[in-house]
Amino acid sequence: MKDVWHAPQLAGMFLAGVMIAVLGSLVPARSAARMTIASALHTE
Repeated sequence: MKDVWHAPQLAGMFLAGVMIAVLGSLVPARSAARMTIASALHTE
């Protein structure tokens, strides 16, 4: 595996994966934070 991937490429893929995960979790979290408690519980 070390012969195929170089350290900068692995670091870039890792950072891209982390950014995708953070952005994917922030969008629903922000919309849920704006909801009232009753509507948030109703959607679950």
